[in-house]
Amino acid sequence: MNFRQLVLVTHRWLGLGSSLVLFVLGVTGAFLVRPGLPFNRIAGLLHETFGFQKLGIGPIGRWIIVIATVSAVLLEAGGIFLWWKRKVLRVRVGQGLRKGLIDLHHVAGTVGLPLMFLLALSGLGMRVFNGKEYPAMREVVKAVHTARTFPMPIQVVYVIGSAGFVVQGVTGIVMWWRPAKRYPGE
Repeated sequence: MNFRQLVLVTHRWLGLGSSLVLFVLGVTGAFLVRPGLPFNRIAGLLHETFGFQKLGIGPIGRWIIVIATVSAVLLEAGGIFLWWKRKVLRVRVGQGLRKGLIDLHHVAGTVGLPLMFLLALSGLGMRVFNGKEYPAMREVVKAVHTARTFPMPIQVVYVIGSAGFVVQGVTGIVMWWRPAKRYPGE
């Protein structure tokens, strides 16, 4: 097994293992950009503890979120490595749903990479820089992660970036479910 194959297998299994959590984080993150929405309380609970806080075991949910977020960073790095060989940015619409979804996975990952990477790293930063020891740094990281204080056009971009995790999760599962050997060496 060469290095590229190792990255591909790791990417597939990491994606499979974290796709549900990243899907939930993406959906809830899109809602949390705009404070005051009716769904925000539930979205916040799911986004921060995966709902385990409601069961009284919030730390478990927080660790699930941290592990999934670390997985997201690794998936993004592995995804760009896998994409780099072909560098294709197109979605084939007339060649079947499966090929279209595979292309959508590649395009969404490539185009959304900078923002999804920023969201994942700033999410981890919120865990590292707690409010007691690093209050100023935490506020900066929180502002970058949530975009709540940013102008509306940037908030819209953040919603699209959060949706990138949703698209990546769904299309990644489709790709994993029946992986196609499209390229020599894979």
